[in-house]
Parts: sequence; C-alpha cells; structure tokens
Amino acid sequence: MAIGQKLRLRASHVTFSIVFSVWLYAVYNALNIDKLAKWFYGKDGLDFTALSAYLLAGLGIFVAFFILLAHRWTIKPLATLLVVVSAAATYFISKYNVAIDSSMIRNTVYTDPTEVGQLLSPQMIPYVLLLIILPAVVIWSVDITFRAKGRYLYASLKLFSVALFVAIVALYLNYTAIHRAGNVSNKYIVYSLVPINLISGTLSVVSSSTKPFLKSLKKDVEITGQVSSLDNLVVVLAVGESSRRRNFSVYGYRRQNTNPTLRKIRGLHFLNGIATRGTTLYALPEILEKKNVKLPAIVSKLGIPTSCYVNFTLYDNCVLPGETKVSKCGHGGKCYDEDVIPLLEDNLKSYVSGYRFVVLHLGGGSHGPAYADRYPSEFQKFKPMCNDADIANECTIDQLYNSYDNTILYVDYVLGEIIKKLDGARVPYVFIYLSDHGESLMEDGRMFHGMPPGVPLPPEQAEVPLIVKSSVPISIIERPTYHQQDVFDTVLDLFAIQTTMFDTNGSFIKRRKVQRDDVASPPQPHRSSLR
Repeated sequence: MAIGQKLRLRASHVTFSIVFSVWLYAVYNALNIDKLAKWFYGKDGLDFTALSAYLLAGLGIFVAFFILLAHRWTIKPLATLLVVVSAAATYFISKYNVAIDSSMIRNTVYTDPTEVGQLLSPQMIPYVLLLIILPAVVIWSVDITFRAKGRYLYASLKLFSVALFVAIVALYLNYTAIHRAGNVSNKYIVYSLVPINLISGTLSVVSSSTKPFLKSLKKDVEITGQVSSLDNLVVVLAVGESSRRRNFSVYGYRRQNTNPTLRKIRGLHFLNGIATRGTTLYALPEILEKKNVKLPAIVSKLGIPTSCYVNFTLYDNCVLPGETKVSKCGHGGKCYDEDVIPLLEDNLKSYVSGYRFVVLHLGGGSHGPAYADRYPSEFQKFKPMCNDADIANECTIDQLYNSYDNTILYVDYVLGEIIKKLDGARVPYVFIYLSDHGESLMEDGRMFHGMPPGVPLPPEQAEVPLIVKSSVPISIIERPTYHQQDVFDTVLDLFAIQTTMFDTNGSFIKRRKVQRDDVASPPQPHRSSLR
C-alpha cells in the first residue's frame, strides 16, 4: 500500500489543469495538423507565425475554459468527458474530414443506435485505447490537491486571466492572417481545432435551444409615440451587403464603369455613409435598432403598414412584423437580390394612400470570398475573374477587383430596377440605400470584412454608399459624413413620428412643401442641403 501511494501522481489543480489542457490540445490536434495547416499556406509557403499564433490562441481559450469549470468535484469528470469527445472528434476528422460545428453536435444528440453501429469500425480501436482508456486511467490515478476555498479560486482566476490574455494578444497581433484563413476555409480552422470546435458548437446549440425560453422571459420594451401628422408617403429602405463606396463609379471610381444604370437616373443624392461594425450580425442593428427598439417594430406598432422582404435574413431585426423571404426565384431556383423586387411590386399595387414602410435586405450584395455567387452569370462583365476562395494566393489583384466590381455592377442593376418599379407605381416615395459595411481587397494584406472588438474599421470597410431618391420634394441636410444610426432617425422623421423614447437629431432628409417650381422642374442630380 505504501509503495502504491508513493507511485501515485500528485498535482495541484492549477498544475493539473495546465498539463492536461496542453497535453490534450497538442496530442489530439497533432493527428490532424495537416488539415488545419493547409489554410495557412501563402505564396511564400506556410505562414508559420500565423499558424502558431492561432494554435496558441486556441490553447489559451481552452485553458481558460477548463480552469473555469475545474473544481473539486468536477475536475476529473470534466477531463474524462473532454478526453472521450475529443478522441471521437479527432477520429471522425481524420477518417471523414468532417467539420465539427453546431449542426454536427445537434446531429450527434439525435443519432439513434442503428446509426451509431454503422459508424463503428476496427480503425477506432487505437483511438479508444490510446486516446480514451489510457488517458482516463491516468486522470483518475492523479491525486489532485486543492487549497482552501478562497486561495484555490484566486489561483484559478489568475490562470484564467493569463490564459485569456495570451489568447487575445495572439489573435490581435496576427488578426489579418488568421482572419484570412478563417474566411478562405469557411471557418474550417475553427471546426477542426479540438476541443475548441466541440466547446463552441455545444455553446451554440445551448444558446439556440434556450433563446426561445429567454425571449419569453424578456419583457418587451414598451413603445410609446404618435404619428403627429398624416400624409401620403412610401419609404423604402434597402440594406446592402459588403458593398464599399470606393468601387462605385458614381462616387468617383475610375477603374471601370460599375454604375451604368445609376449614372442615368436623375434626382439621386450620393452621400458618404459611415459604418462602424464589420459583420452583418452586428452591423444591421446599427441601422435598424436604437435603444433596444427595432425600427420596423416602432413604425409598425404606431399603425404604419410595414413589410420586410429579404434575400438573406435580417436576423431578429424584423421580428415585428416578420420578414418575408424570396421564393420562386427566376434563375433556375437560385435566388439573388433582384428577387425581392417582385415582392416590393406586389406591395406597391395595394397602395392607395397614407404612410407605408418597406425594408429590403439585399443580403447577397458583395459578400466574399466567392463573389461570383452573388450575381447571375450575365453580370460577369469584368474579366478575368477570380473563382477561387483562396484569393490571396490564387488570384491576381486584377482578377480580384474584376470579381468584386461585378458585384457592384449587379447592385447597380438591382437599385435601378427598384427605382424603376417605384417610379412606375406612381406612388409618393423616398428611397434610401446603404450597405451594412464595406470590404477589404488586400489593402495592407486585409481581406473581406470584420475587425477585432475595439479596433476601428479600416476606411475601405467603413466607407459605404448612402444613396437617396425621392419622388416628393425633399432637402438633404449637408454633412461631411452620415452615420448608419442617422437612417433610423430619418425614417421616424419622414413618418412624422414623435416619441420621448429617443431623439431624432440625426435625421438628414426633410420634406419640403410642394411649390409650383417643384412640379414644373424635375429634381436634378445634385446634393441638396438645408442650413
């Protein structure tokens, strides 16, 4: 007995957490490192610095996660569970090259015994023996010591803080290269990193499963306000995707004519929009939300007919009145942004008088990396194009710009068609278009869109088009730039909505009383101002 006790391993809970996390992370990922590393290759070979930073960041996140849950009665069961699921994930990534994401986690939960039996194979035996049974025996043989409650919690907090700090620094210092690999791989670098893929996938499933319950507990914000004066006006707000201002010919882009349609339309106002968030999930609320109140919700609740027509979802920004997704698309069943137009057209047919609000989400827009997927083949005007997701290594700058410029050419067409339908319907309208954010096309090595929290968007991502067209007399308050939140204020102002919930000082479109000159002379393409 005395000899057995001498041979038994002993470690503090902090030491065990570090050694276990490093061992599991290193061994299990080493078996499939080639599948991860291939996304970090560039023209000059493997970007070892970026790959190392990414792996270090993942390790830091894993250590922080483990120590957060490593307590006296949970540390060994948690370690054992992680060994089992990590070994399974490693095997299936190796054998089937699968991506372990939230959908895979959800499928696993609902897998029946028959399906499990079909997945069993003699090839699993080494994984079970060496990556499950042997590590589990070692884990349960270790005598893990804990200090007094206050001291052990303080030690855990220190390790958590250091691990998280290391992860954040590693990501920030190599953000551009890691972001590129994530986009090119379609997030496969996350879905193949054990056990980060399992942790993130599980958290995602739990979050989506509990969201309906949490929403039922959340009290709706009481919307107060009134429409102070009635009038006839249809406001159409079109929100684009990843379309940067600097590639619009109407804003001075000279490489090629990306706006043949908009150039011919009279009465357009081309304003300098500014985005602050680089991902659609967080950029849309900058346009459609203020103080936790959604723009479609407040307009709808105050009695104005409101509709949201989308190619890609607006997430939860149009829960009230609800969004209508495009269907019966005309390109062999494949949907593009133009497919929202028939929905708009049907809406306009029923208009007689009063106020009406329509939100269009042109969610295809200019989103990469497969830019050619965002427009029909007839808009592949600028060639040669880039058809590879690995833009940095497989495409020239000319190919990249041609592919992206074709998206702007298609945006130009869609906007022109929307305006044509509005003019043809002969309704009094104000049309507003802006993009949720721009796009980086290898400026300083940056690609696509999105920046780490706390880092401002670079100019090519922040500068977005803001285009206004009206069939009624308006004035535009002249400013050097217009922030996305100003659109929220402008829509409320156009509908004469008065509320004490928030001010509308950002409004930049003012309706003018109809004068004889306004009727006689159609508006000219200039930027008007109100002083």
